Amino acid sequence: MTAAVVLAAGHADRMGSNKLTLPLGSGTVVGRVVATALAACDRVIVVIGLHDQGTKTAVEQTARSLGAEGRLEVVEGVLYDPGMFISVQAGLRRVTGADVVLIFPGDIPLTLPETAIAVRDAVSEGRVDVAVPSCGGRRGHPVAISGRCVPELLAMSEHSTLRQFMTLHASTMKLVPVDDRGMLLDLDTPDEYDHVLECLKSAGTSTKEV
Repeated sequence: MTAAVVLAAGHADRMGSNKLTLPLGSGTVVGRVVATALAACDRVIVVIGLHDQGTKTAVEQTARSLGAEGRLEVVEGVLYDPGMFISVQAGLRRVTGADVVLIFPGDIPLTLPETAIAVRDAVSEGRVDVAVPSCGGRRGHPVAISGRCVPELLAMSEHSTLRQFMTLHASTMKLVPVDDRGMLLDLDTPDEYDHVLECLKSAGTSTKEV
């Protein structure tokens, strides 16, 4: 079984509004991320902020439009936010038993499904603990992690980071070359949102020409 954890509990202070529910294509920012996760994984766990009904609604609408309600679970975040890693752990607690887990930031919406599948398959082969997509010498998302590493991640401090975990597993990490510049475009400010919209418009249904 393969699983995805979508991190959708950020505060979006620099955007000035809930960036994950902003329109993108025929849906929303977070909806596009969820659709990519569903294309690569059997189950998807979306970690949202406490009482974040807007993001929850956008996620559920995406699941309904794809007929994937039974494959998706929304988990509310914790009472305080020491960093992104606590959301990672909240999602991982729901995927014990998975062979591979993909970690998706909720604000990088143009990642291609093929990229997620490539890192998933790199870990599924069993030779590495971590797979990271790389395009033009730059690392992107999602990160794929072997299910055998989930207990270790859950035992780490909530103040830890995925980067620290990957440093510990550098000898069993693989960079997976992909043709997907969209995976490098995060969305934190209104200008970045406008750029993502332009990239999506110019690339049509593909982000390979971003």
